[in-house]
Amino acid sequence: MPHRATPATPARPVLVIGPSFLDVVMSGLTHATVPGEEQRVEDCALMPGGAANQAVTLARLGLPTGLCTYLGTDPPGRLVTDMLEAEGVDLSRAEHTRRQNVTVSLALDGDRALTTCGEDTVPVPVSGWPAPTALVADLGAIRTGREAVSRWRYGPEPTMVFGDTGWDPTGRWSEEDLAPLDLVDVFTPNESEALHYTRAGTAAEAARALAERVPVVVVTCGADGVVACDGEELLTLPALDVPVVDTTGAGDAFTSGLVWAYLHDLGLRPAVSLACAVAAATLGRPGGSLNAPTPAQVAALVRTRPLPEGFSTDFLELMDNRERPADPPKSRQHSTRL
Repeated sequence: MPHRATPATPARPVLVIGPSFLDVVMSGLTHATVPGEEQRVEDCALMPGGAANQAVTLARLGLPTGLCTYLGTDPPGRLVTDMLEAEGVDLSRAEHTRRQNVTVSLALDGDRALTTCGEDTVPVPVSGWPAPTALVADLGAIRTGREAVSRWRYGPEPTMVFGDTGWDPTGRWSEEDLAPLDLVDVFTPNESEALHYTRAGTAAEAARALAERVPVVVVTCGADGVVACDGEELLTLPALDVPVVDTTGAGDAFTSGLVWAYLHDLGLRPAVSLACAVAAATLGRPGGSLNAPTPAQVAALVRTRPLPEGFSTDFLELMDNRERPADPPKSRQHSTRL
């Protein structure tokens, strides 16, 4: 079983480590744009992306959250910094760099094409930092920050570690890439990543194989839902049936929902159900962090949509009864939508 984390507080917030981007998201394409063509679209939005998707979603869900990342000192970087500060994300662990990462996302047919200028490097966490209640990072950052992560995870108030991985452009999918799993409580690869690393034939087989190395594995399968395993229970849950405009940031929102659930001591099924609902709440408009939901919005979606078989609503009472921050002001929401 993973460590049982205590609820996040300003003294022990959730810490997200990862690269951040200024996301420029366009939706409403009728076809893939070809060289020499200008295609007009119906909607466009600017927002913090990358690891900032998780940080903003966690903050909107009411968890004190810090972000360890590089932020540019150029105009795009200042825009990202201003938007993160407006969401209440603690940037005291962020470092400055000359140029902000920028990604252009073109949403089409329920998927998106990405073009990025920038790097995936992140600051190395310092072992002397106070231990966060939960850490969200990919395996590369956990490897680089192993000294700090190990001290936090095995300290007197253990940090719960949520680990992710990414696409391996080398095509090797080496076993060595998974070495940091010994410091991870909840591992959240997507289906393709899980199949490549395990050489399994199905997401269920991959989840079972990975669960031999980490307490909880949650394999996201896009529109096909989720497969999760905690070493004992194997859980398959379909995705919620919601209109899909843009999938940018949905995986990050999913992970944020898992963090909220485990910090509120929910079990595997309600945790995965909540994560599916948080992700689904971001799909109806272009962009990721701009559409990150509040607890009230997640609860409203669950109460007004048909729920798949096996979906647990055990989290609703927690969301209804806890004191929630106010929804982000409409002026802030609309100021970044073009």
